[in-house]
Amino acid sequence: MIIVICEAVIDPAKQKEFLGKVNESGVIPATEQEEGNISYELAASAGKEGRLYVIERWENMAALQAHMKGANFAAFGKMSMEYGIQTEIKLYQAEALN
Repeated sequence: MIIVICEAVIDPAKQKEFLGKVNESGVIPATEQEEGNISYELAASAGKEGRLYVIERWENMAALQAHMKGANFAAFGKMSMEYGIQTEIKLYQAEALN
């Protein structure tokens, strides 16, 4: 499994508007339907104003790479650029401990 953790910084005054735009776009549920996606979450920090996190889980690197070439990735990236969001992205390879 590939885990993506993206820490994003947005102007706190624009955060609510950005989250609304993301919800209206339907990009999150569309991404969750992509082949190989396990989960995709966008969350705002409760303790750090203007801090957002995208947490993604993919079955494998091929699924993540296909996502990164697709329309949902491009749409989210475009919205992020429009709002001046700065990101730090980290990838992890993991296996579930059952």
